[in-house]
Amino acid sequence: MDVFAELEHAGAHRVLLLSDPPSGLRAIIALDDLTLGPGCGGIRTQPYANVGNALADVVKLSRAMTLKCAIANLPAGGAKTVVLDHSGMDRDAAFRRLGRYIQDLGGLYRCAGDLGTTLQDLEAVARETDFVNTTGARLGEATAVTVVNGIRACIEARSGATLSDISVAVQGCGLIGTGVARCLAAMGARVFVADVDRTRANTLAAEIGATVVEAEAILYANVDVLAPCAIGSVITEGVARDMKAWAICGGANNQLAHAAIIDTLTARGILFVPDQLASSGAVIDGVSRDLGNVDPTPLLEATFLTATEILQRAKAEARSTTDIAEALARGRIKAASKRGGSA
Repeated sequence: MDVFAELEHAGAHRVLLLSDPPSGLRAIIALDDLTLGPGCGGIRTQPYANVGNALADVVKLSRAMTLKCAIANLPAGGAKTVVLDHSGMDRDAAFRRLGRYIQDLGGLYRCAGDLGTTLQDLEAVARETDFVNTTGARLGEATAVTVVNGIRACIEARSGATLSDISVAVQGCGLIGTGVARCLAAMGARVFVADVDRTRANTLAAEIGATVVEAEAILYANVDVLAPCAIGSVITEGVARDMKAWAICGGANNQLAHAAIIDTLTARGILFVPDQLASSGAVIDGVSRDLGNVDPTPLLEATFLTATEILQRAKAEARSTTDIAEALARGRIKAASKRGGSA
């Protein structure tokens, strides 16, 4: 494999390829734009068909983290780690070795959990570095706040109703999906949930009074709002064309299978709160506490106003919400660059 060709194809310019044969660790850390501050982003653990696929994923995720931090007005840039899960990996030893690699970066990269990474994995990392956040439950609750804020903005843009007037389909009953579903149910929304683990979906539904939907049907549920809170790339062209919800706002990263799908959504009048904003709660909470030692509440609350601004500008300027969100984020990065430092 031509590593440099793979890097150029992925659009990467700062990556660390990590290998530790004794533990079986194979991982990639991508550092995207660090204009606003140190790179922040979670550790994702999953099998990959090859290193090229892992590289493309980590670069895409780190770029999304750059936009997420900027749009949330945080003093942080974007980064991400992917761990290539395989049968030969000694999990505890591998994550401890990863922690030592992260510690060697001296705070340039700060991490938390992500898809496929367990609390035990993070605790192993934390035994070797100061630059990891292991408060998964709190970060999930913070993301629920920003998702619900985005849903509230969609409701106001569409009809001015309230959460108690609408139905929401939550895809995924993990840390984030559970937080979103609980918050919505507490505020009176009619909640539908689905997960590939039907037992997990049933347990959550019984707790909050939700309705369980088959995992393969949740994206097409007859509801007002769809909240993808599991894996990325679930909004395909087919979903965008056939879905019944009039808005999408969820906690998953990179929900659109490819960028052009926003055109189908826009043409159908489906509101889309960009996931960089909707899923920003965890990084807002983590960065506020870990870098600034400040209360994250004001920044969490501000995401409602940002979502409202994006939806209003998209309508007024006849542009997609993804274009508006990226322009807003890039504008903040450019302004900080001119000042010669973080925001």
